[in-house]
Amino acid sequence: MISVQNHPLQLSGNKIWVAALVALCLASCTTKKSTVLRSPSSGHGEQQTAVTKPAVDKENTIAKMGDTQHVNGYAVKNNRIALLLPFELGGIAGTIVKEDVERSSLALDFYQGFQLGLDKIAKEGALFDLQVIDSRDNVAYNATLGTAVNVKDAVLVVGPVYPREIKSFGQTFANKNVLQVSPLAATMASEFSLPNLVSITPSIRTHAETLAKYVAEQYYSGDQIVIYDAGDDDSKQFLVNFANEITKANPQAKVKTVLSINELNNSLVLAGTNHIISGTANKNLVKGLLDAMDERFLNPGNQFKLYGHPNMAKLSFENFENMDFYALTITSSNLVDETDGDTKKFIGNYKAAYKVDPSEFSYKGYDAALYFGRLIHKYGVDYVSRMTQEKFSGLNSDYRFEFYPKWGYANRSLGMLVYHDKKFERK
Repeated sequence: MISVQNHPLQLSGNKIWVAALVALCLASCTTKKSTVLRSPSSGHGEQQTAVTKPAVDKENTIAKMGDTQHVNGYAVKNNRIALLLPFELGGIAGTIVKEDVERSSLALDFYQGFQLGLDKIAKEGALFDLQVIDSRDNVAYNATLGTAVNVKDAVLVVGPVYPREIKSFGQTFANKNVLQVSPLAATMASEFSLPNLVSITPSIRTHAETLAKYVAEQYYSGDQIVIYDAGDDDSKQFLVNFANEITKANPQAKVKTVLSINELNNSLVLAGTNHIISGTANKNLVKGLLDAMDERFLNPGNQFKLYGHPNMAKLSFENFENMDFYALTITSSNLVDETDGDTKKFIGNYKAAYKVDPSEFSYKGYDAALYFGRLIHKYGVDYVSRMTQEKFSGLNSDYRFEFYPKWGYANRSLGMLVYHDKKFERK
């Protein structure tokens, strides 16, 4: 375990420093391009009924004793946060090489962003004892962390990161009145069955449900909604119950699912708008779809609006001249606007501290520190019962949590991005 004081480590240039392996190997050589951890294929959505506010046992849950609070018999120092990230420091053998940096980059970036978030709220009077622990990307080791002193007495646990480690840690972390935050994994909360788990990254089911509702709102009489199911893994994940979600939101909507481009061409209408939903983000399959749309678009009377899988944000559309006419719209949990004043300030502070640009994980760490730090500072250990009422809009992520008694808190907040002028913009 590595105990890190509540101040950023000082870095120099673009090198990594190891503080005798008893401090923390935290720095970055390059700006990383990262992606959120993908969820496994599943046809099951989140639990149908969310609870507005979890039940709290007022007599047994909270009893204050000086600087220590007791939660169901567990002593909790109300300013300790345990951060469990896969730095994998055990893999470093003497001189640090490129592979060591890449292996630790996800953990490093999240930690550095989280630390800057704590630094910011420290100026507001919210002071925390941050315990940073290398989770090692090891299932068995994570199971032992659930009973470790620096973890079990924390008021908040952030991590582990990977799904198998989340489950193994959660099974041994006995104090279910302390939240365990899953900071990056997009796995559906229902797969863990941990009532104190907080899933920050919305699942693919949440993306699908959000987009289906949005498409239903865009529908007018005479339009046609065509769902293109290419049969690949993306489509299987994304399109489960998509048609049902549309009709649930708008019973008047005409919806048809097609399995080929030929079927799609035969399903289009001339009188209204054709709302095309792509379940795939495969670049070749998307190209075939766009080529077909371009061919029909040249004919008078065809009107299109295109919607797609969130991973379409990773594709390039520069060679498609008609994209602005299609107004490709997707959901996203990554909402950084680098022209925003607060974002510019964060980038400046991050580069000053760490000599590199922040990555997606850096932003996620920063937002998580602001939200949970302020929540705990405001409510103490009662912060758990306030989760569903406290919404948040950060630099990269928005939070709107719903509580499910069997598997915890799921973030249901997503932004909409529309493709315009060769880039995606927040709608």
